[in-house]
Amino acid sequence: MNEFGWDPRKYQLMNKLEIMDCYSATAGVTEGVVPQPYDLTNVSIYLTTLMEKLGYRQVTILLDSLIPIFSETESKHAISFIQSIAAKVKKAGGKLIVTLSTGSVHPELFRKVESLVDGVVELRMVEENQMLHRYLLVRKMDRRQIIPRLVRFDIVGGRGIQLKLPRLGFLLRKPGVTQ
Repeated sequence: MNEFGWDPRKYQLMNKLEIMDCYSATAGVTEGVVPQPYDLTNVSIYLTTLMEKLGYRQVTILLDSLIPIFSETESKHAISFIQSIAAKVKKAGGKLIVTLSTGSVHPELFRKVESLVDGVVELRMVEENQMLHRYLLVRKMDRRQIIPRLVRFDIVGGRGIQLKLPRLGFLLRKPGVTQ
């Protein structure tokens, strides 16, 4: 995070950010983490506690990644957990961001997760001229009309994400539009 100029500590001190670590316990770290990350009831209670601490005001929850949840629990329990978390966050006027790799779960489950969220952004790595390039595609955005289009991007140290948009795109006239 420091690479992008983000200092999460200042937001934690202002009671605007809390981090729920569900991974480190599996690696043997115990301080500041959810002790049993595959006990979805425990994770849900921990999350509710964090939301209470933040005052239930427009929280943003980032759940990265859903893969361990699907690999360690039954699919119906994982979907129920996501629905429960999404409802809590939405009730608080917040945002829920989840990550899930294409191909990591059965396509039917993937579509179910997509149906539970307000937006879907797909990230891709594409090899071009023997180099890997990053692309993103906005596939779904609630209450927004979108035109799905791959956009190349780079991660620039100290600046963050830089989109690579065509420079002359604005010069192209749309058919039927006169000036």
